[in-house]
Order: sequence, then structure tokens, then C-alpha cells
Amino acid sequence: MENLVRNVILDHMFDNDLISDCQYGFLPGRSCTTHLLEVLDKWTEFLDKGGAVDVIYLDLAKAFDSVPHNRLLAKLQSHGVNGSLLRWIKSFLLGRQQRVMIAGIGSKWAPVLSGVPQGSVLGPALFICYINDMPNTVFSFIYMYADDTKVSREVCSSEDCKALQSDVNHIQTWSDTWQLKFNSSKCKVMHIGHANTHAKYFMKHNGSEMVLESASEEKDLGVWIDEKLKFTNHVGHVMAKSNQILGLIKRSFVYRDTEVIKKLFTTLVRPHVEYANTVWHPRFKKDVEHIEKVQRRATRLVCTIRDMPYHKRLQVLDLPSYTIDTEET
Repeated sequence: MENLVRNVILDHMFDNDLISDCQYGFLPGRSCTTHLLEVLDKWTEFLDKGGAVDVIYLDLAKAFDSVPHNRLLAKLQSHGVNGSLLRWIKSFLLGRQQRVMIAGIGSKWAPVLSGVPQGSVLGPALFICYINDMPNTVFSFIYMYADDTKVSREVCSSEDCKALQSDVNHIQTWSDTWQLKFNSSKCKVMHIGHANTHAKYFMKHNGSEMVLESASEEKDLGVWIDEKLKFTNHVGHVMAKSNQILGLIKRSFVYRDTEVIKKLFTTLVRPHVEYANTVWHPRFKKDVEHIEKVQRRATRLVCTIRDMPYHKRLQVLDLPSYTIDTEET
């Protein structure tokens, strides 16, 4: 039922060109990968001209739990959602209660006064409709994946920095109006480009202005992006996570034949290695070799073939290599 309602709402939003082009979350034809490709294409366009880019990563505090129900319903109505559908959504949101259970003992029931139900099918679509007008408040480039938001701008002069700061102020004004607060202590700024002046940016925090912390790298939708856009650090994080899982497999499974290891590797390890690889595909040979080492270690977990040359192990397991040369053992 939720799926049917969600499809009706999204079809209405798309047919009337109401969905912001800056939003990539939970929408058909858009994903984390397409989001990151679009972002990096814009940034590298500025860098190729010798410019610099400042990126401000924004963090909404408890975003899905903070959406005011009445304001959400008002926004849906302004988008043209009316009649029985709006009444159904109102009934879906209002009248909920919640409590906490610890060791079988529950707290008193408390009314749910805000937020969209997390884990539901309809909840993300309602949230997207609620923050759909946030990009209208800025002139810089803004990209969103649900509540993950970043604002960026080419900074060639102090005027560009002031314009980016002005956009941050406008977004905070929007958040105050619609009661979605930013967690200022978790908002970061990244300075990209050799010609970057490393300007300081501010956000309101407890009635005063707080300088945003500069970050040399930031995890953006699962991909570690650094200020040089080299992705070597991301390869390091991928290797660490993959080797951790391989170690867990080695300790947990005594019987390790080709079928078991291939299934475990392709199910638990390769998704980490290959996630959004069109975005961060390594351009340095050393990074490619590091990725290959993960698969090399996985093939050696099969006791019956561990002494074979690496390319033979790949043939037995029917796995592709990440590098062209696989003749080394």
C-alpha cells in the first residue's frame, strides 16, 4: 500500500517538474554513484581551469525524526497533493505512539509529534518532498542525497567566499523556518585546489557564530574524498575493511573449499571493493595493486589451491583480475 502511494506522489512530482534536480536520494534513475559523478564532474571542471573549490558538508540533526507533521502536510498540499490522498497521508503520520523496551520492560507510551516513519517505504519520499525547496535558497551549487547535503562554489576571490557564506546563512534561515536544525559541530568545509585561499566559514551555534572545521578528507556517500581528489585514501579504507572481513571469514570457517570461498568473497568482500568504482577507479598502479592484494589473499583461503600461481587460482575460482598482468604468483 505504501509503495502504491509513494509511486503516485513521485509520478505527480515528476510529471509537474516539481522535484529538484539537486536531489538524488530515493528517486528512480538516480543513485549515490550518479550523484558523485555529477559532483566530481563539476569540481574537476573548475580545477582544470586552474581554479579552486570550497565545499561545505552540511549535517542535519535527526533529519527524518524532526519533520513537523503539519508543515509537511502543508507542503504536500502546496505541491498539489489534495483530497483523499492527503487525508490518507495525514492518517498515516498522525496518532502514532512509541516506547522503549529494555530487557522486556517497557517505558510509558509517548505520542510521536514529528518525523516520518523510518524503515517505511513512504517515509523517504515524504522527507524528499519536505526539503525539496532547500536548493531554491542558494546560488551556489548544491547537491543532496536525502538529508546529506553539500554546497560548493568556485572561489577565485574573496567575493566568491562571501557569496558562499551568504548561501550558508540562507540555508540556516531556511532550516530555522522549517524546523530542521543543522548539527553545526559536524558540518565541515573542504578546500580543493592548489590555488585555494582556505577561507573560513561560519554557522550559527547556540546563538553565536562558530567557525566550521576544515577537513582534509570526508566520507561522501560511502566514498572517501580528499582535498586532492586522488582517492588513494579511499583505496586504503577499502583495503582495511576488506581485509577485516577476510580475517573474520578465516577465523569463522574451518571448511573452505572453492565454492564456499567464492560465495563468501563475492557476497561479503567484493561489494566493498567495487562500490561506486566508476567514481574512484584508481589511476595509480600502486592503488590497483593494493586492490588486487585483497583478491589475492581471498584466493589463498582455499587450502587445496593456495600453493598454485595466482592466475591459476583465479581460473579455478572463475574470478576476474583487477589488473591485466596476473602471471605473478
